[in-house]
Amino acid sequence: MKKALLVITALVLIAGGYFLMNSHINSAQAAENQSNLVGIAFIAGHGGHLAVVNLATLKPPTDIEKDRVVITEAGSEMEGKVAGLTFEQVKKAGGTHGAALVNGKLYVGLLDGSVVVYDLATGKKSKQMKVGQKFCGAIVGPDGKHIYFEDMANGHVYEWDFKTLKTVDEFPVGAGVCGIAWTRNHKTAYVSDMPSGIVYVLDWKTKKVISKITDPRMTFLHQISMTPDGKQLWVTCGNEFDPGLKPGTHTPGIAIIDTKTNKVVDFIETPNRSGHHVVFSPDGKTALYAARSYDNDSKLMLINTKTHAVEKEVSVCASCHVPNGIEVRIDKGSPLLCGITVAWGMKHKPVAQ
Repeated sequence: MKKALLVITALVLIAGGYFLMNSHINSAQAAENQSNLVGIAFIAGHGGHLAVVNLATLKPPTDIEKDRVVITEAGSEMEGKVAGLTFEQVKKAGGTHGAALVNGKLYVGLLDGSVVVYDLATGKKSKQMKVGQKFCGAIVGPDGKHIYFEDMANGHVYEWDFKTLKTVDEFPVGAGVCGIAWTRNHKTAYVSDMPSGIVYVLDWKTKKVISKITDPRMTFLHQISMTPDGKQLWVTCGNEFDPGLKPGTHTPGIAIIDTKTNKVVDFIETPNRSGHHVVFSPDGKTALYAARSYDNDSKLMLINTKTHAVEKEVSVCASCHVPNGIEVRIDKGSPLLCGITVAWGMKHKPVAQ
C-alpha cells in the first residue's frame, strides 16, 4: 500500500513538474511575442490589402478574414510609369501603398493614383476616387486638415481635403516622390525622391526646393518619417536600384538625417531586408520598420531608436499566405510591404468586412 502511494505521489509530482515546465515555456513564448506598445498596425502591401497586427501581442496575421483589410486588387509599383519612364506593361492597376488615419477612417492611396476610404468602425469602404497617377506615401499634413499623397509616376505631391474629398493643391518636387515629412515648426518639409536617391528640402510656405540631401548609401528611396522630437529624419533606403535605375549594389537600410545640419549622421544597415517605411512609437523609443525580403515573406521589424538594434521581427505575409495556400503571382513571387499606419491606443482589431 505504501509502495502504491509512493508511486502515485511520484507520478503526481512528475505531472505537476511537466505542467509547470510547459506553463513556463508557454509564458516565455507569449512574453517573447508581446511588447509594451498599444495599438493596431495596418501595413499596406502590393496584394491590395492591409495586414493587421496587434502591437501588444505582435502575433503574426494568420486569418484571412480578421487579419487583413481588403481594399483593391493586387498591383506592382514597377509597372507602368515610374518617374516618367515606362516599365513593364500594367497587368493590375491595384495595390495599396500608404494610408493616413483620420477620425477612425483610413484614407488609402493606391498604385493607380486612386484613394479609398475605409471606416474602421463599420468595415465599409468607399468607391475608388481618382486623384493622381501612382501613389506611394500618405500622411496627414501639419495643419491636420489635409492629407498629402506622393506620386511615383510624375513626382508631384497632392494636397487632398478629406472632408470635401477633393484635391486643393498639387506641386512638383522630383522625378518620382515617395514620402514627405515636416519639421516641428512646419517651416521646412522633406520629400524623398525614389529613383534619384535625393531628399529634397522645401520651404513650406513657398513649396520651393531650397536644398538637396544626398549620400552614397542612398540610391533608391521609399518613405520617410520624422522622429517625435523633430531632431531626426529617418529615410528608408530600399536601394533596389543604383543611380540611373541600374541593378542595386548597395546595402539596404535606414539613413538618419540630422535636421539641424541636413546631413546623414548614421545609417542602419538591414541586409536582406529592403525597408519601405518607418513609424515611431509615441514615446520615440521604438521604430516600426516595414521590410521586404524578396522571398515568400516580408516582415515588421521593431528597432530600438537609441541603440539601433533590431529587437523583434514579425512575419506579416507568409504567416497568412502559407497556411491558406495563397500564391503570390506578382513581383516575382514576393509579397511586398509598403506603408505603415498605426491606430495608437486601439486594442481591438476593426470589424470584419
